[in-house]
Amino acid sequence: MLLKTQAATEVALFLAHHPTPEQIVAFHPSSEVAERAYELLRTERDGLLTEEEHKELESYQMIEYLI
Repeated sequence: MLLKTQAATEVALFLAHHPTPEQIVAFHPSSEVAERAYELLRTERDGLLTEEEHKELESYQMIEYLI
């Protein structure tokens, strides 16, 4: 199951503009997306992720892998 996240939206909009290889390498998420990812990682480290948060974190990790 895929989750609609701000990260996925940002990546989709970025890719829709047909970026160059250099732009892809230079791509960074917004500060909001980065903070949410760090929040999820901290919560995971503390062993307190809900199932929904776990799925969200997996979607962030998949996006990172693809980009």
